[in-house]
Amino acid sequence: MKYLLATILLFTLGACGLHQPVENTATAPAAKTTTEQHSPTQTDLSGMQPDFLYLAAQKAAREGNRELALQLLTALIAKQPNAITPHMQLIDLLMESGRIDEAEQHIARMLSNKALPAEQREQLQLAQYRIYIAHDQPQLALEKLNTFLQKHPAHDTARTMQASILAGLGRMDEALASIKLGIKQHESAGLRMLQARLLIKRGDLKRAKASLLRVQHLMPDNDAAVLMLSALAAQMKDHEQAEKLLRDFLANHPQDIRVSHALAKLLVAQARLPEAIIVYRNAAKHAGDSPVVLRPLGMLYFQDKDYEQAVQTFRTLVKLQPDDSNRFYLAASLEAMDKLDEAKSIYTKITHASKMYTQAQIRLAAMDLQENKLSKAKARMLAILHEKPQQLDAHLLLSTIRLNSKEYKQVLDETEPLLRLKKLPPQLLFNRAVAFEHFKNYDQVETTLNRVLEHSPNYTEALNFLGYTYADQGIKLDRAKVLILRALHLKPNDGYYLDSLAWVYYKTGDYKQAAETQAKAIKLVADDSVMHEHYGDILWRSGNTQAAQQAWRKALELKSDHPRLIKAKISKGLPPVDH
Repeated sequence: MKYLLATILLFTLGACGLHQPVENTATAPAAKTTTEQHSPTQTDLSGMQPDFLYLAAQKAAREGNRELALQLLTALIAKQPNAITPHMQLIDLLMESGRIDEAEQHIARMLSNKALPAEQREQLQLAQYRIYIAHDQPQLALEKLNTFLQKHPAHDTARTMQASILAGLGRMDEALASIKLGIKQHESAGLRMLQARLLIKRGDLKRAKASLLRVQHLMPDNDAAVLMLSALAAQMKDHEQAEKLLRDFLANHPQDIRVSHALAKLLVAQARLPEAIIVYRNAAKHAGDSPVVLRPLGMLYFQDKDYEQAVQTFRTLVKLQPDDSNRFYLAASLEAMDKLDEAKSIYTKITHASKMYTQAQIRLAAMDLQENKLSKAKARMLAILHEKPQQLDAHLLLSTIRLNSKEYKQVLDETEPLLRLKKLPPQLLFNRAVAFEHFKNYDQVETTLNRVLEHSPNYTEALNFLGYTYADQGIKLDRAKVLILRALHLKPNDGYYLDSLAWVYYKTGDYKQAAETQAKAIKLVADDSVMHEHYGDILWRSGNTQAAQQAWRKALELKSDHPRLIKAKISKGLPPVDH
């Protein structure tokens, strides 16, 4: 048995979060526009035309610059005090910004205008009821809404607000009754959608489905109903229907990104990556080079190990959105293609202020480890842990670097404080077991590997390591055999696992089976000195002394760690078995 510290223990790209492509569909913030960079003064605003102020306010709101949008709308209202739409938008923005008192004052000023048209007064009254809710006065809001609905029983917005408040107070029957009454007055998609949500919350999926089918009938081109119907079908374990609903909608609305996301997510959950990729390719045809489509497409290419397509996709993304997140995944794709120089160049450009900096440094350190630049790799991880002492990915890689540097005590000292955490990467515990084995602390090796297997029963390296540890000590050989055979069941062509199994047979005295098993192991791994030494020991006990000496000589040729012991075996053989 051997620890492949440069490969098996090497920190993998999977730890960088690349295995969940469809979930990460949010676009990165766009570069700042000229409007965001320069906040105009009141003098600037007073000279602007109303149309420009309105359009600029909409743009600022879309880009998340609420303060600028508020300034622009305030300037517009000063020019056109009777325009209701800017007033309502200003109230909405004030409430979204948490400036409830200002919004309330603005509403009160407008309602004091006796000449205000009835429709506009109604809108402001509803906004005022929202203020009551914001002030945690739902009962007052309900009283006002009840009065309002007596005059306007078919008002969808008021009915929706009333039902939502009732549902929030846990008065579900009253909420559904209010919606039912509203539907009798005027059936709308909004009321049916709210009805469906409340029924789902209650667990009445059959009636919820009926409500959503009505929404689909009322608004056949709106994706909200089909998304909820598909999610409902999936919840009811009818995955075929969930998929069909989304595919049928996309057949008529191929440009719908939200439905494409939902379908791809459904396919990924079923491990149907190639089909999910096709979904995003089709979406890209209609959406063009849209980051919201290209990002998950690139991630899926990576997960499907189509690294060439991943690189091509992320190169396009970096041009469209030159942010560190897209740069990171471009570098990760290049690294997977062994284009290490370019990958390093991109990782290195990710700045310390970036949220991707830590993962970029981990990837750089992993490549340093592959190139045996242990001091450089170690320095990167120590710098990360100085700033983020609980960063588990960095701890894992540092422990691997320490093992390669034969710094076993440091592995144990640095990872000891982490043991109080409930969930640790199994490989970090495995690395601790390797360090304990170096000090011949077999009790801790056993305890640590059992902890690994308790949470990760199919961790083949731990199965093999624990089995070999027992065999090497000549104890618990039956369990050792079971553990190693489990590892071989999962990885049947692993030469190191076969070597461990042969050693179990050797310890039990079954030299014939041991020799046959070790011969298979050496065919798979021909350049390992320990395996040839084991073969020599097995052959000697089998009575084949010449073949044993030949195997030991091969171990010497392969630079055994203990040449004097091997030479002694060649000269004198093995001592008799002590019965």
